[in-house]
Amino acid sequence: MLLETHVLQDTDPDLPALIAGGFDIVGESWGAELLLADDAAARRAIAALRAHVDAVAAAGLEVRELTPADAPAIAALDAASWADVPSTPATVHAPTSETEARDWTARGHRGFGAFDRGALVGLCVGSGGDNGYIVVAPTHRGRGVGRAVTAAWMLAAIEAGERALTAGGATENTRSLDLVRTVGFRVTERWLSLQRR
Repeated sequence: MLLETHVLQDTDPDLPALIAGGFDIVGESWGAELLLADDAAARRAIAALRAHVDAVAAAGLEVRELTPADAPAIAALDAASWADVPSTPATVHAPTSETEARDWTARGHRGFGAFDRGALVGLCVGSGGDNGYIVVAPTHRGRGVGRAVTAAWMLAAIEAGERALTAGGATENTRSLDLVRTVGFRVTERWLSLQRR
């Protein structure tokens, strides 16, 4: 059975009528941004982001840009971790296949990974200034890996000229929300997914 679904910002004037008319809120999502208004703001952001990468490197992990040769490791890490990522009708993530990972560059995506003794343990991918997703192996969570790969992706975007970076996710995914705030994003919008009872 197909459910009628609407995704609206929490400020949408149609929201009260939909709830009164038989819709329930079945998911919440957020959008965040980091705006670098001038060169001084960019320099401050770059220094803070480099510190996140350096902290993980000091612990013995390598952080670098991912290449098509990393596609099998990308697919394996994502498949092993994606079930931990909460989804809503507005924020759905399906595991990345090897073919998709190999095509990232051709589709304008850049990915950055953290490697522990040669094994991929965290990655962040995005396009331009838009963050796609972040994945960290369960064995390496809580060690700054997510911050480091996100910071590496952000540094590359800033160095490519981006001055407005965005991210988003399910509100239920508190790890992701905490991570993006730690690297400088500010939550600017909230989205509600509604389905008819």
